[in-house]
Amino acid sequence: MAEKSRVDGASPNCRICGSEIFTMIDLGNVPFANALVNRADEKVNVFPLALNICKKCSTAQLSYCADERELYKNYLFITPQSNALSDHYEWITKYLEERNYLSSETKVLEIGSNIGRFLEHIQPRVKSILGVDPAINIAEMANRRDVPTVNAFFNAGEAAVLRDQFGVMDLFIARHCFAHNEKPWQMLDGVIAMMHPDSVLLIENAYFLDTIQKYEFDQIYHEHMYYHTVRSISEIVSKRGLQLVDVIHSDIHGGTMLYVIKKEKKRVRPNKSVNSFLRAEKNMHDEDFYKNFQEQIERNKGELMSLLNKLISRGKTIYGYGASAKSTTLVNYYGITNGIVPIVLDSTVTKQGKYIPLANIRVVNEQEYLDDPPDYYLLTIWNYKKEIIQKVRDAGNHHTKFILPHPEVEIYD
Repeated sequence: MAEKSRVDGASPNCRICGSEIFTMIDLGNVPFANALVNRADEKVNVFPLALNICKKCSTAQLSYCADERELYKNYLFITPQSNALSDHYEWITKYLEERNYLSSETKVLEIGSNIGRFLEHIQPRVKSILGVDPAINIAEMANRRDVPTVNAFFNAGEAAVLRDQFGVMDLFIARHCFAHNEKPWQMLDGVIAMMHPDSVLLIENAYFLDTIQKYEFDQIYHEHMYYHTVRSISEIVSKRGLQLVDVIHSDIHGGTMLYVIKKEKKRVRPNKSVNSFLRAEKNMHDEDFYKNFQEQIERNKGELMSLLNKLISRGKTIYGYGASAKSTTLVNYYGITNGIVPIVLDSTVTKQGKYIPLANIRVVNEQEYLDDPPDYYLLTIWNYKKEIIQKVRDAGNHHTKFILPHPEVEIYD
């Protein structure tokens, strides 16, 4: 059951440069993506979820940004234990070492560190680690895992306190959290307050050009207040006297970008990769650039719903795999309910036993259904497609097929 909350403060202009914006896609009024409920009939608040694009700097941003304390007061996402993520952590670490941004003398602070899996990975190779995370329950879990973590929203005020206690930092990491702030410059002010002249900030976020080209509309949810490109990151950091000097692209999570940022002591020429991606993004301020994306989302919706209904009419069973934040956007926008997909498997203990709101799909422990698998899994956690398929096959299940919702609707044997 949904209750629409009173919403104030939707921005009529670009939050970064103040220029005119246009609405690229409107997903209606939906719950917070990680706000799973304890009962199927539990009332939930819904909020506008529309994505706007700036006509000047091309920054993609939500029309309405939720209060950050409301989003994170009872946060359910825990960074999973994953071979793909472990490999990704090592790839990032080697990149940092090769560029001399990370060594045995490096003091590292990670913003939005969750339970500390990345810090845990690099700890043997650096001088010290420190996590900062706004979710009370998550910070407590990190500390119980012996990853030193401060429960706070990272900004200039909090950075001043941390600097008095821990000193300046050599390397700042902001992985998949820089886009989670209505005012990202506040995070930058915190970083600047703890920088020395040679400190480095590494930001990692989903790359918006990938999101568009792969039709990953379910990346859009309230935690993701911005959808960054090389151009938008450069625009934001330059306003705080920082400079984007390098970028590196990864295929993980459907396409992400790492941005290397330093103090602008003197203007240096960015790595040629920066200019290469800027050229690829040159039309992303134009409404026509997004027409194919909009049309393909609607085609995928029609094809997926037709496929699911056809399978159900034939007596086939369909479960979801992965109660990710993306799944809330996907099932609610497409109209997938528990009458079609009754349960979704997930390994995250904080989510098990709860329900995806409005769709009323129950989240269950994946281990409980090994002996009674469905005919099909809808991969609502498509960014771990290879790993999930391998896990299912290794468990001896060679029967279940997999449905991928995009970039095109496909069935994998």
